[in-house]
Amino acid sequence: MTTAGGLYLRRLVAANVLDAFILGAYTLTIPLLLVERNIDVATIGIVFSAFPIVFVVSRMLFASAADSVGLRKFFNLNALGNLASGILYAISSSPFSYAVAKAAQGIKESSLWAVNRNAAYEITSNENPAMVTSTIIFVRSLAIAVGAVVSGFLIFWAGFESVFVLLTVVSALIFIPARSLDIGIRKKRLTLNGLFEKLDPRLVDRRIWRTSLVMSSYVAASTLAVGFVLPIFLKSRGLGYWEIGMIIAAYTGVGALLLPMTLRRTPSVKNTILVQALLYVPAVVLIPVSGGWFMVCMVLIMAFGESTSYIVWESLITQSIKDTENVATSIGFVHVPSNLVLIPSFLIAGYLIEEFGYVAPFWIAGVLFLLYSITAWRTLKPQE
Repeated sequence: MTTAGGLYLRRLVAANVLDAFILGAYTLTIPLLLVERNIDVATIGIVFSAFPIVFVVSRMLFASAADSVGLRKFFNLNALGNLASGILYAISSSPFSYAVAKAAQGIKESSLWAVNRNAAYEITSNENPAMVTSTIIFVRSLAIAVGAVVSGFLIFWAGFESVFVLLTVVSALIFIPARSLDIGIRKKRLTLNGLFEKLDPRLVDRRIWRTSLVMSSYVAASTLAVGFVLPIFLKSRGLGYWEIGMIIAAYTGVGALLLPMTLRRTPSVKNTILVQALLYVPAVVLIPVSGGWFMVCMVLIMAFGESTSYIVWESLITQSIKDTENVATSIGFVHVPSNLVLIPSFLIAGYLIEEFGYVAPFWIAGVLFLLYSITAWRTLKPQE
């Protein structure tokens, strides 16, 4: 990697770390805040469904534009979106206003992920891009963990409002690395015809659609078992904000333990899929029917299984977009079905909890994750 490439990579990692810190704070704070405001679980599912609706549409538009105008504008938009979503959450007082804040969060996430992997590919020119992007995701998981810990501490000692004050400051800091990510400039004139022409789904390679369907079962599983469900479940078991913050932090941060694997060698796809299934499925089944320290241990085992699956996730993406002309747009398309699956998953999660308790979403998540593991193995087997 060139000196300039190393500098850009550090800026990319810095932007991701700050964004992930805010995401970690949201992961813990928003579900607990909505419960604190006496909003029922089914309504919380509706509020959270605003995120994927905005995310899917805006991500595809941003990805299509990025292939023509470059990537820096979207990192700056991510910084602005982080700032706007934090302010909106801070002043919200009703389910509708929280849904608007969730939509703003969708904008900030879509502007980042429309270009994030593309930026990593361009900066590193790595022979194994799946490992490069997996490494960034694991670094993000550590930052998400820190965000959850810090927000849990602040809620416990100073209330929810203090979290949003901190996030406003962190959001402003994202502009520093974002303004310096001057990469991926195509110097093409962007027109509406050109923007929407690349978004024609009929032109998308079939392997992208096949891969996206495989990825959808993982997203549904993760949403049903984690999403807004895990923090609320832990609160229902009598845990305090500080304890929940530590558990959520451990859940997201455990992925950082896999960093040495992605930095030094390429793990076997077959072994990775086997490990993720053996860790995740038994744990997710046992969590809602256990308690105490055993329940916490099962949550952490499930976390390690989910973190392991990130390597498989990135391998699926890399294989599906190989040799495509418009990389950012292709990456966007491969995520469309899985992002759309978020909408019914949030709604169904709230309904299942209210009607059947927590066993239903956790056990269904186990079945869906097993399906993901099997179909991912069949998809990646030729590569292995």
